[in-house]
Amino acid sequence: MTAPIQFIVLKCKGKWSIKSRDLHRFFSMQREAIDAAIRLANESGKEGKPAVVLFQKSKTEFQKIWTYGESAYPPTKSDLGVLAQVMQPRKPKMPAVLASHDAPSAVVSDHLEPTGSHGDEA
Repeated sequence: MTAPIQFIVLKCKGKWSIKSRDLHRFFSMQREAIDAAIRLANESGKEGKPAVVLFQKSKTEFQKIWTYGESAYPPTKSDLGVLAQVMQPRKPKMPAVLASHDAPSAVVSDHLEPTGSHGDEA
């Protein structure tokens, strides 16, 4: 079996786009790009070329959101629920909290105080 053709949905220069081999199409809305990618992947599958739609979450992280022969076409309501979760903006990761025994003994201020006496310079 051949590797499936990948249709990747990503945000590029403020617009949503689909990339696949030599294909590169732009859309103003994320939902339009995902719908078009699923439609293209379905057409590819019908032509005997298996296809998958991937959503680029970060530079190195992709999530499979639709696969020809595995996912319903058009997507069902439950599929749309999964897609809605994928499309949610990612929450920034918070740094791990140090345990009290690992915490530094002194608090470091965000701003610097001038060295020497305060305001007594001649």
